[in-house]
Amino acid sequence: MPYFDFNATTPLHPAAFAAWRETTEQAWQNPSSPYRAAARAHALLEDARERLATLLGGDAEDYVFTSGATEANNAVFTHFARSAPATARVIVSAIEHPCVLEAAETWFPGRVTRLACNEQGVVRLEALDEALRTGGAAVVSLMAANNETGVLQPWREAQALCRARGAPFHCDAAQWLGKLPAETLADCDFLTGCAHKFGGPKGVGFLKVAASYAGFRGQRGGEQEHGRRGGTEDVPGIRTLVAALEAIAPRLAPEQAVWTEARARFEAGLANAVPDAVVVGADAPRLWNTTMFLAPRHENLRWVAALDRRGCQVSTGSACATGHDGPSHVLAALGVSPDAARRAVRVSAGWDTTPTEWQTLIEALREVWSDLEKEENNAGLVD
Repeated sequence: MPYFDFNATTPLHPAAFAAWRETTEQAWQNPSSPYRAAARAHALLEDARERLATLLGGDAEDYVFTSGATEANNAVFTHFARSAPATARVIVSAIEHPCVLEAAETWFPGRVTRLACNEQGVVRLEALDEALRTGGAAVVSLMAANNETGVLQPWREAQALCRARGAPFHCDAAQWLGKLPAETLADCDFLTGCAHKFGGPKGVGFLKVAASYAGFRGQRGGEQEHGRRGGTEDVPGIRTLVAALEAIAPRLAPEQAVWTEARARFEAGLANAVPDAVVVGADAPRLWNTTMFLAPRHENLRWVAALDRRGCQVSTGSACATGHDGPSHVLAALGVSPDAARRAVRVSAGWDTTPTEWQTLIEALREVWSDLEKEENNAGLVD
């Protein structure tokens, strides 16, 4: 069954499964306990931290393991809510993941500046520069790549602006990691990610905290993670996270062109299969695996259900927003009308998506378009 929802979650990579099984069988003890077997588990935990730092950059001591990117993102805003002046505000992009936007609004009610983006879905740096000039920013948050549109964000430039203005910079790299080389992501003051976006397990993530924020502390409850995050570490899960990223990372640069060309061929086929479909962010740099398109007619849930019946799994956008009443806040920020946003379909491929699977999806889209049009014509309606 062709799976095209990798931006929501990914299958467990074989190397990750092997790491999980080995660690679960041989190092299941609590790494904070005092006996030798627990000490071995603790050594494996610290080894995983070192390996993650090797992959992403920075010092191993900067990395805190969490239950996922949602916890990690929340921890950043919680920290600044405790440490920043009561009048401080935060600056976020209007297209951030809900776990960033809701954390910002919860901890800084009435003190959140949302940065606008252009019609392609790229955050406007001039808006950030203007917001920083007024001062008083506790933290700035800009994702590396958007989870719905796949559009890459100018996080490097944003980081430089923040550094020049003395504002802490946080980057949610959940969609970037495992799809593009890590490059200088570790230069961000705060960096977050989660394993299940790149072939690791659900429920495991990390937060990179710059050494200059020595007083940082996430969730309370114990002295684990060098006193920065309470709670017994999931050593098998953490080692699985690292194993998945180690397995994927060597492929990211060499195979980039091939993967991008596969998406280009799909989008050319889409134009023929679904006439007048509009690819969101088509003229902006995007993740090689992502195509979000606005169908010319028919609500997206009908498209998703009809494709599912034909064996193709796609999405309407963020899995975290499924069931939310109303169109995507990301598309609203791009100026897409609510009616058009309800016709948005997201296709997100994986590292081993085959040409046959891409072609199967194109043919399924062609059939669904034909069938939906016939249904509406027979009913005398067009939505």
